[in-house]
Amino acid sequence: MRSIAGDGPKEMVPIAGRPAIDWVLGECAESGIDEILVVAAPGKDALVQHLSRTPGVEIAIQREPRGLADAIRLGREFAADQPLAVALPDNIFVAPTPALAQVLHAHRTVGTNIVAIVEISAREAVRRGATAALDGERVGAAYRITHISDKGARAAMAYTAVGRFVFLPEALAAIDIVEKTIPAGAELDDVPLMQWLLARGELEGRVIEGQFLDVGLPSGYSEANDLLSR
Repeated sequence: MRSIAGDGPKEMVPIAGRPAIDWVLGECAESGIDEILVVAAPGKDALVQHLSRTPGVEIAIQREPRGLADAIRLGREFAADQPLAVALPDNIFVAPTPALAQVLHAHRTVGTNIVAIVEISAREAVRRGATAALDGERVGAAYRITHISDKGARAAMAYTAVGRFVFLPEALAAIDIVEKTIPAGAELDDVPLMQWLLARGELEGRVIEGQFLDVGLPSGYSEANDLLSR
């Protein structure tokens, strides 16, 4: 994405005339969320300045790129004793109901941790890079997960986790436990956390109704611009 974003934050690249981050903030608002914590890397001054003009947004800095679960862990104090909804800014959805709202509805229905899921082909998986396949059974929009592969597994067609979650406070606390189970210096990613939760029967999937756009990739960024500019 450097050829598109240059030296600036990729969260600020314009998609159909709006910064990418604004599409996700808009989805949060449409899902009923009015308190948002944005976790940013050091040096993303343009992003921080942009967010400073957005009501209801706080900023936390992840000092080292230690992985998604480590970034999510920065939201524990922010969430306090409430569930934490997570939305990744490089994942955008075109859907009749906001993707995050779909995940929140699933959480309220079953009362546990929820991960958003989409179905992808092997070709799409190669384009996206390393991804984790989720075995299980789809029942309507619900997905009963039975196994989560490590990232890099390939299949002709697979369900995979994408960037919308709801985590209970107990799951956020468990990140410290999961950290002790991975090799020293390894990335504290979302997959080990989801595997830990699944082993305890504390994770369900929600198949997103709508179109998934991975704007963290040049191909997905171009697709999003074409689609959202119409």
